[in-house]
Amino acid sequence: MAIITVAGSALVIAGTVGAPMASASPPHGSSGVSFSSTPVTSAIVAHYTVTPQSRSQATGGRAATNGNVDDQLPDLSPKAKLAGRAAPRASTRSSAVAPLRNGGAATPRTTASFIGQQGSNITCSYFAMGCNPPDMAIAASPRFVLQGVNTQWEVLDPSGRVASGWPVSTQRFFGVPDEFNPDGSACDPTSGNQPFLSDPRAFYDRADHRFWAATLQVEGALGIAPNCPFKTVYYIAVSRTSDPRGAWNVYEFEMSHGTPFAADFTQIGLNGDAVFFSANMFGLKGGFFAEIFEANKAQMERGRADFTADGFANLQGTGPGTATAGVGPFLADTVQPVLTLSGDRYGDRSRSDGGAGSQDGLFVDTVDGPDLLSGNLCSNPTTDACKGLILWRMRDPIAHDHGARAPTLTATYLPHTKPFAFPPAADQPSCNACVDGDDLRIPATPVFMDGTIYTGWGTALDNGTQVVPAIEWAQVDVKGAHHASTTTGYFALQGDNAATYPAFMPDGTGRVVMVYEHMSHTTFPEAKYVVHRSGAPFTGTGRVLKSGEASYRPSLCGTAALPVCRWGDYEALSSDGNGRVWLAGQYANTHTDPNLAPWFGRNWGTWIGAIGSPSRHD
Repeated sequence: MAIITVAGSALVIAGTVGAPMASASPPHGSSGVSFSSTPVTSAIVAHYTVTPQSRSQATGGRAATNGNVDDQLPDLSPKAKLAGRAAPRASTRSSAVAPLRNGGAATPRTTASFIGQQGSNITCSYFAMGCNPPDMAIAASPRFVLQGVNTQWEVLDPSGRVASGWPVSTQRFFGVPDEFNPDGSACDPTSGNQPFLSDPRAFYDRADHRFWAATLQVEGALGIAPNCPFKTVYYIAVSRTSDPRGAWNVYEFEMSHGTPFAADFTQIGLNGDAVFFSANMFGLKGGFFAEIFEANKAQMERGRADFTADGFANLQGTGPGTATAGVGPFLADTVQPVLTLSGDRYGDRSRSDGGAGSQDGLFVDTVDGPDLLSGNLCSNPTTDACKGLILWRMRDPIAHDHGARAPTLTATYLPHTKPFAFPPAADQPSCNACVDGDDLRIPATPVFMDGTIYTGWGTALDNGTQVVPAIEWAQVDVKGAHHASTTTGYFALQGDNAATYPAFMPDGTGRVVMVYEHMSHTTFPEAKYVVHRSGAPFTGTGRVLKSGEASYRPSLCGTAALPVCRWGDYEALSSDGNGRVWLAGQYANTHTDPNLAPWFGRNWGTWIGAIGSPSRHD
């Protein structure tokens, strides 16, 4: 077991505070906080080449007809077991709130804006009624935009025209075969034996001019295909060229390493040397842990598998607060790998480590209960709030591929964030407190540029009228090999207006873009974005990417059958390395096209936009 101990005394750096990591015993005055993990390996089950493009739209196997399946799936929030997770709403509700105006002089208008994929039985063929939430994957180069949702992918040009032969199903995109029992008999005939694929992620590597995409597969676990043999894998694919319409190298990684635990919530990142991935692992008979891995980026780009995907599991923390709470150690969850961008807008690979001085793999997660110092369980923003981030660093992430020592894992504890607590449900015109307002996990991939990580998550916040879903944004400054500091702030709206599911991207000019979801009792669920200067607070409300057209699932949300509807689970942004930041957000739609009509009321749509203009360096 690898043990990492962090000092408890604060280290003041440039006006912000953090905690240094120490590899030996805690020094005098230590807070007594420590972290542990277990080395593990993710086996490569298969690697092959796929060309997803089709002459006709691929819809996967025969769709299931067994009712409201996705509403019956278990709540896979790792901290759902904590009592009182939802923050109480204030006793008063603003009944006459002025409409929000677009605000913030730093937020420009979009230079591209077009429709993305829409919820339907075609987009989500595994369930006959469609699926929710869509999740969000977006990767953009100067020539192409790749979007993934559950469970379909498509390639567009920067004007929004869909490429010939797209969209295709996730099954076709990753080349995943149908599922059968070992004797060849059908194990999940209600789905046409098609695999259960979910939680897409994507990014564009500006340095190597490649597209990356990932998804998970689960069978015989988490309520999925219970009669099929147990399976839990990640598929991670990289385009063989800068054209995502062509061939892709696909790698299938086994995620359980022999344990009866299944992976959820796909997470990937990369730097100049390696691709990093992580998962939340749920036991078939209970239990939970998080795990993180690295894979050799260059080998995957070449379509080879002469490497070992090493990693760490059972990431835990202990401190005075965990003893006080009496609920055992802090179990790290949603330990997000960081996407490292080059130091300028045009793919200068020599600066891809952002000036930190190494090619360490970086991961970050929230201390979402129990709080390591106070023992709070994050249930109330006033009386039971939590604080803190953990920055995990995987050292020598690909050294093991060359016969050298295996990677090591260290941690930096950053306790000085703004307080946060589980958000309440959000309002919409058809019902109050009826749409999922996010939780305390970091939903979107954090981004690292010029020594700073940009990220954020949901929180409950009393805005003076009531407790609403809001956003806590964070910038983590990585200082050399052992130190880091953090600056955080709130982004909250007035009245009952909710701000949820943030995603972030620096644009290379000192600005940071945040896309988020907005809804209230007067506003249909919509996608918005706002821009600020690095290190400064977000001001105003930003601009609408795509306004909502209706309430979400109005016949079900807020009823006894479905008190709170799922939304999210994450949005996405992409930097194309040529002067544009691309945004993908979710809204509630009203399509009447029979191919896009809301099946069983799942009326979600996605919208894609860009800010900035193409550079002459193209």
